[in-house]
Amino acid sequence: MVSELAAAPRRSKWHEGMNIPITDPARVRILRHASDAFLTFGFDNLTMAKLAEVCGLSRRGLYHHFKNKEEVFRALLRMTNGEDLERGDTAAQAALVRGANAVEIIGDWLDARFGFRRRALGASPVGREVNDAAFRVAADVMIEVSYETNRRLAQLVTQLAQKGQIRLRPGVDAEKIGRMLGDGARGVNQSRPPIPNNLIGQHYRDIVEAILFGAVQLR
Repeated sequence: MVSELAAAPRRSKWHEGMNIPITDPARVRILRHASDAFLTFGFDNLTMAKLAEVCGLSRRGLYHHFKNKEEVFRALLRMTNGEDLERGDTAAQAALVRGANAVEIIGDWLDARFGFRRRALGASPVGREVNDAAFRVAADVMIEVSYETNRRLAQLVTQLAQKGQIRLRPGVDAEKIGRMLGDGARGVNQSRPPIPNNLIGQHYRDIVEAILFGAVQLR
């Protein structure tokens, strides 16, 4: 019944104009090159001079768009996280169309939203340093995208409940489940030692199954 469903998740700051998507082709091109450069050289060792060289620009040309590598890195995190969120939504809707169950649908969302970047970091010898730099240099951005991740997960949970794939227990709303799913996925992402790339997707699905259906029976 509709009355049993959680209210639609609140809009996050992501959708209140704080971050206008990066659409300038020159900046997008620089950020594409920067993504590869950070995974090759690491955050600490990458200089603006080296980045300009990688981008095929003069230093002056690069500084025309970004004042320092911290600004480049922060813009890159916003752009790639935005793309990954859209990738997650697309994967979930594709799973719905093919008749997947709730665990598969949410697992596909998590793997599409997080898995691509996590595997790229896992394959890079400087991946851990780049990962740590994100929280050091752009903690506010990481918090912001975490809220948006939780919001979209809550939205997906609401959609699954409306379609009759899941039923929310009394006292549990979609926002709470979205937060738990997001927290669980971030735990997978920051696991130490890192989870091997070929097992990341299964770990996301294990988290989803445990949260949605529980792992034990209380006696």
